[in-house]
Amino acid sequence: MLPLVTALVSGAFAVAVALQYLRKRRPPQLAWAIGLSLFTLAAFMGFLARSGGATDVEYRLFYLFGAITNVAWLALGTIYIVAPRFGRAALAVVLALSAVAIYAVFAAPVDIAVAIDTGKGYPDGSLPRILAAIGSGVGSLVLIGGALWSAWVFFRRRNQGRRALANAIIAVGVFIVAAGGTVAFTGASGILELTNLLGVSVMFVGFLLA
Repeated sequence: MLPLVTALVSGAFAVAVALQYLRKRRPPQLAWAIGLSLFTLAAFMGFLARSGGATDVEYRLFYLFGAITNVAWLALGTIYIVAPRFGRAALAVVLALSAVAIYAVFAAPVDIAVAIDTGKGYPDGSLPRILAAIGSGVGSLVLIGGALWSAWVFFRRRNQGRRALANAIIAVGVFIVAAGGTVAFTGASGILELTNLLGVSVMFVGFLLA
């Protein structure tokens, strides 16, 4: 049930950010809404796999949305905030990463039995695994660094303590998700579903507080 709850929480989060984008029409909110939507789809793929037995397509989509692309799109939103001059270049990189990822996850062979047992359906050194390290690894560093930087900026301003706290909470949420993903990347099972739910919930709290 954890993946379903995660999908519901992240789905609500995505809707809230999308509504904010419709009001403000700013690129960061659009990128974050896309990233959270991908996170939601990944969680839902995980739920389907748990409820009916994992299929090849479900795992590939789970990996595409959850391990490679969602964090990259979230990081893009952060770049639009903290380094807007690099926004267009970052968008090009994320689009290229997403395109290559779509090809990679469907072209590479998947061992469903291993995926169910350890989560490592793609072998070490395969293109999907490399892209996951780039998308989630680098993306998480950008997200955490950007949130902490924003927290520091708001902390130094008068009457902005709440927004500083909100960004610090978001950084903690991203760290929780990233930590779970790192553990799962090594082949350990049983932790990712919990850290995804806890992490996205903490991030949502930070967003609402801001």
